Amino acid sequence: MNKISLKIAHIIITGKVQGVSYRWWFRKVGIANNLIGWVRNITSNRVEAEILGKEEDINKMINKCKEGPPLAEVNDVIVNFIDKISNVNKDIKDIKILESK
Repeated sequence: MNKISLKIAHIIITGKVQGVSYRWWFRKVGIANNLIGWVRNITSNRVEAEILGKEEDINKMINKCKEGPPLAEVNDVIVNFIDKISNVNKDIKDIKILESK
């Protein structure tokens, strides 16, 4: 029997990613890719997220983040794989948009 390996990625997206509906886009695309987690705006015009899912789904999402929504101008997508998702209830069912930090 194959065991599905789930991963958790912490992501920082830099560039023109605030004021362009990046978080709403991230939520929609993340849910479509079977991911759960959260996304929020942070200082210095960046977007931060943590997502949990199958490694192949996370990799698809990371690649999509490099483009972002139509009005975004992404400079960089910084990814670190982590052990535990933070800032949300463990029973989360989709991508939550958190308050800006």
